[in-house]
Amino acid sequence: MIEVLIAILVSVIGLFSAMKLQLTAVSNTHSAYFRSQAALITNALVDQMRANPTAAVAGSYDITLAGSVPGSGGLEVADLGQWRADLVATLPSATGSVACVAATRICTLVVQWDDSRGLSGAGAQQFTMNIRLP
Repeated sequence: MIEVLIAILVSVIGLFSAMKLQLTAVSNTHSAYFRSQAALITNALVDQMRANPTAAVAGSYDITLAGSVPGSGGLEVADLGQWRADLVATLPSATGSVACVAATRICTLVVQWDDSRGLSGAGAQQFTMNIRLP
């Protein structure tokens, strides 16, 4: 009888371990999906910035994570507005920032979102991309 109880206990521990492993895999897959979506959406803005490098280097695309898109302006305002709208529609509590340095023509794009349901409840996650404009 004791052997049966021990066998059941070992089986239950094994099943709980397998369940935990599966939950971790699903959580990590969810986080990887969000990261790939952040990269995809950000690449779209990079293409738009490369099409309008003069404005990008001049700082017209610059925006902070907490900043809002200007209400009026040129093509860059429409690009930023669409980028932010795509981020919000795809990622939970998402926002993004752009910072360009005119001297080096390097721009840093950051996307931040709430990933508390993934990566063991890590909370805010960031994706950063650095580009050099022509």
